[in-house]
Amino acid sequence: MKQIRQTLQKEVTYNAIMNMMGHPTAEEVYKAVHEISPHISKATVYRNLSALEDKGVIRRIPKLGTGSDRYDKNMVPHFHAKCKLCGKIFDVMLPLDGVLEKAKVMDDENFNLISYQLILEGTCSECRLKE
Repeated sequence: MKQIRQTLQKEVTYNAIMNMMGHPTAEEVYKAVHEISPHISKATVYRNLSALEDKGVIRRIPKLGTGSDRYDKNMVPHFHAKCKLCGKIFDVMLPLDGVLEKAKVMDDENFNLISYQLILEGTCSECRLKE
């Protein structure tokens, strides 16, 4: 992991995301940081999220469709499911052995697998109740 300097702003950003539920956007993290330390700018929060991702402390979930990138503090290998109606993202714990075994097929193409994501799409229970 890349070594980065620990600053007060980075610590506040880290603590904010660790205390949030779910998979917040950068804007949601900024709002949480701003409540604690109004002097920390949005650009600083965004930079700190990127630094924390580079360090391997959090994971960025690239935007899905028209949404924003989201951040995940759960670093245990897992997949995600997204509700097509409300956009909420859920952790999905599935066995990884079969997925990684199939990925070895790419060895024939001399492909170096670095990471992978599986996003399941559907409708969450809250949205189904509203329908």
